[in-house]
Amino acid sequence: MGETGTDVAREAADMILTNDDFSTIAFAVQSGRRMYDNLRKGVRYYLAVKLGLMSIFLLPVLLGIPLPFAPIQIIVLELFMDLGASAAFVAEPGEKDLMTQPPRNPNQRFMDRPMLRTIVLGAISLFLAVSTVYLVTNFTTGNTLVAQSSAFAAWMFGHIFLAFNMRSDRQPLSSFGLFSNRPMDVWAIGAIGFLIIAIATPFLHPALKLTYLNAGQWLFAVAIAFVFTFWVETRKVAEKG
Repeated sequence: MGETGTDVAREAADMILTNDDFSTIAFAVQSGRRMYDNLRKGVRYYLAVKLGLMSIFLLPVLLGIPLPFAPIQIIVLELFMDLGASAAFVAEPGEKDLMTQPPRNPNQRFMDRPMLRTIVLGAISLFLAVSTVYLVTNFTTGNTLVAQSSAFAAWMFGHIFLAFNMRSDRQPLSSFGLFSNRPMDVWAIGAIGFLIIAIATPFLHPALKLTYLNAGQWLFAVAIAFVFTFWVETRKVAEKG
């Protein structure tokens, strides 16, 4: 104990409680576990969307068709990706079973196989969602600008859905609610609001290389993004059941 312990005991101790309260140990362990988990979640999400963004350009190059994103759109996507990884996951509250998990092996790698698998699967999910929307819209409309705008919308919704999926490793989203992480909610609302304004405002179209989307194109982009990214929640619900 820091207050009541002797100088000899404090010098020899591996840990000193300055307020002489054993509950401090439990609080410190909980805080440490939460910070470590959130760091893994943020890194996992960031690498998944980065890998997904790079892979999205492969198929159009092989097919000899225009790329799905213009350079200015990539800059916008990077901005929202960085905000999601740096701010939203830091504020994520601890999972309900955080203190019932066994201690982590100090020799365990930060990026272990389960984390790498989740990164790859998340990237594949975004790749399939955006590529499906882009190729189908390009084929059915014959309008590259509409297809690019649809792909942009699919990406914006898809990487938001993926971020909410990656808020928890074990708990379904329904168990802790959509509104338990306010910074992530603000980030998601801001991203969707920007997307709607960018596509609905004519004078922004030339700068952002976007155009109008009709109701069917909006619905298709959002539905495909949801289907290809929210499978993670289905898996967690099945495992909990």
